[in-house]
Amino acid sequence: MVIKRESITERLKELDSILQELHRHDEWTLPDLQHDLSQRWILERGLIAAASLILDIADHILSGEFGLYAPSYEESLQILHEKHVISAALYEQIKGLGRFRNVLVHLYQDIDIRQVWDGWQRGQTAFPLFIQEILKWLESYT
Repeated sequence: MVIKRESITERLKELDSILQELHRHDEWTLPDLQHDLSQRWILERGLIAAASLILDIADHILSGEFGLYAPSYEESLQILHEKHVISAALYEQIKGLGRFRNVLVHLYQDIDIRQVWDGWQRGQTAFPLFIQEILKWLESYT
């Protein structure tokens, strides 16, 4: 398989759009989310979409460039780091993203809003860094 640069860049643009939309609500606080289901759903849906894009990009790079198919989302991120596509610092920030996404998608009735809030706080730094590092890797990709 071959890396489809346009596919990756389109996903990165969509990730950036999601982040911009979520930043429109930066004034929200944890108590706001605890008391307003609509706000909570907006944040949860944005995080699901962002995490899914990141994991999809990871899988595309691993299969296209390295011929690898990781058995889990977590291993996709780990291998991306091991193959020097993302930095150790970024890997430490996004480690656990696969599990977090699965909780949001599959255990929606048991979601602790504090986990969602913490995920968003981490994502505000980690997700833009992911975009930067993947773009940098694509520039060096032959």
